[in-house]
Amino acid sequence: MATGNIRGGKRNYARPTSPSTSTATTAAETTNITISYTPSTFGPAATSYLLTATSTTTSTVTTTLTTSPTTVTTLTQGTTYNVTIAGQNYNGPGISGTVDAALLVPSLYTLAVTSNATTTYTLPSYASKIAAYVIGAGAGGGGGGGTKGTFHNYSSGGGSAGGSGGIVLFKDFAVTGGQTVSITVGTAGNGGNGGATSNPGGAGNAGGLSKITYGGTDIATANGGGAGGGGNSGDQDIPAQGTPGAAGTGGTGSSNVAGAVTITGITGGSGTAGGSSAAGSGGALQTSNSNITGVTNINAILPSNNLYGSGGGGAGGGTNQGSLNGGTGAGGGGTGGKGGGGNMGAPTAATAATGTGSSGAGGGGGAAGNEQSYRTGGAGSAGTAGQVILYVF
Repeated sequence: MATGNIRGGKRNYARPTSPSTSTATTAAETTNITISYTPSTFGPAATSYLLTATSTTTSTVTTTLTTSPTTVTTLTQGTTYNVTIAGQNYNGPGISGTVDAALLVPSLYTLAVTSNATTTYTLPSYASKIAAYVIGAGAGGGGGGGTKGTFHNYSSGGGSAGGSGGIVLFKDFAVTGGQTVSITVGTAGNGGNGGATSNPGGAGNAGGLSKITYGGTDIATANGGGAGGGGNSGDQDIPAQGTPGAAGTGGTGSSNVAGAVTITGITGGSGTAGGSSAAGSGGALQTSNSNITGVTNINAILPSNNLYGSGGGGAGGGTNQGSLNGGTGAGGGGTGGKGGGGNMGAPTAATAATGTGSSGAGGGGGAAGNEQSYRTGGAGSAGTAGQVILYVF
């Protein structure tokens, strides 16, 4: 029993003893540690307890406890600590008791790299597994068709939009620290040119694929969106209005990682035929809510209403004075171009996709027939580049 010193019969200089029992408890997927203790009944009472966690690789952590149990949040993941506890009062801390001489704080996934361009990444020495989102690039929209300058009755079709890229997600793929992960990020598909004079519009380019390669093997691949087709020219010799290009399909995905999830991209909006009274059809959102789950520190990316979606189709050229609007893009997809109207309105180019990854672009507007001049269709726009988001455990 600690008695301390009495000076003038006024003050006890004894310090409290350590708790009679104490434990440190860890839990999976968190670095939080629960400290429980039972105050000692011997000697002066403690007003609080000083917890000290010492590691050979990180700095010493100290914190004051006043209640049991208490959650401690300041320890470093993957680190082993010698944890001690000492009662303290106005005389200072007493002798420390051992809580756990080799407390291992659980490891967690941490964000390693968000890559918008092709690169390599060297795994840290502690790495044992990885998780990732792999996102294919968005495709370009097709250009609108051009028209002859003889009649205004037969107008060209609008270009159709590009599709959005596929998405692949996985977790817990085993790796070895110090090895290299190769990251390929798909390039955005370019938009097609508007058709000159009586030529059809050019098709856009498909979005490039994104993938992760480890040990010489592609472990997850997200294909880019399919290209939007160019609109066809109206032809008074047939006679026929120009037809729209084919809409670009959404990209697919594949993986050899157990439990991986593959999400198909969104098909682009369709252009409309020349002489139609309809605007181009709109793009669509990526509505999948599949995310990497069951682990801490990995963010959800789906669904996203401002990143992953397809573009709108371009409108066909009109046969009267008015002009028609292109379809609106969705989820970052570009808006389709406006179709030219009658013998006065000129077609417009599509607007660009604005998403961070996978978004398809809008199609260009089709040109209207014109009695006085040849007209070039509106150009399609470019999609967006892919992306790879890599986590390390």
